[in-house]
Amino acid sequence: MSYETLLVNVRDGVATVTLNRPQARNALNQTMIRELREALATLDANPEARVIVLRGAGDRAFCAGADLKGMFHGGPILEAREQYAGLAGILEAMPRMRTSVIGQVHGYALAGGCGLAAACDIVVASEDAVFGLPEIKLGLLPLMVLAPILRAASPKRVLQLVLSGAELPAREALAMGLVTQVVPRAGLDATVQRLAETLAGYSSGTLAIAKEAFYNALELPYGQALSYLRDLLTIVARSEDAQEGIAAFREKRLPRWTGR
Repeated sequence: MSYETLLVNVRDGVATVTLNRPQARNALNQTMIRELREALATLDANPEARVIVLRGAGDRAFCAGADLKGMFHGGPILEAREQYAGLAGILEAMPRMRTSVIGQVHGYALAGGCGLAAACDIVVASEDAVFGLPEIKLGLLPLMVLAPILRAASPKRVLQLVLSGAELPAREALAMGLVTQVVPRAGLDATVQRLAETLAGYSSGTLAIAKEAFYNALELPYGQALSYLRDLLTIVARSEDAQEGIAAFREKRLPRWTGR
């Protein structure tokens, strides 16, 4: 797969998607948004990509948010609305994907970049990572990215970020639930690679149902969530991979997953 703003490769079940505009701190322009949406959809349909790692090129940033040179120009309001729908489509699609997405965050993850990280299923950040929602400093608001961020983090802390525009060190982002794990910068690549390889070694079907269960249960009232999860457990327990996993455990061998 060849893209203008992304580097994409698949190896041993792990797909790596690199935001590749390091000269602009991997800021999101229309081309990158379109290509990222296409790449994620393509990889989600690729059985060889059992887990996706989303990262940024260069030393300075995961993603510094929207490219202000191209994203906020004048023009018809309906055209602007359609333009902003691109990022919204990515943020909506990521939780619905069958494939798990690991966000590998170093440097700046600001504005739309902060939202993009929050939309990942797992977020591993280096100790030098910095998160923030600085839009208010420009008279703007981080409205679309609030959806994934509020799913992940303490609402009052999120509101403080929105109103203050302050930057948040990785350890504080971890404390408020925005980040899953913080590691030294030197160990970031290896940590994410080990995690990705672990997930890639599990049943792709079971991982897909795990994502579905998690995100759907978040939005259901408690009683409905229990009923939904009971039915989903019945499906999982009767799957071929569950039967294979149990048999492999009893026979003291590695399971042979089929994704069914």
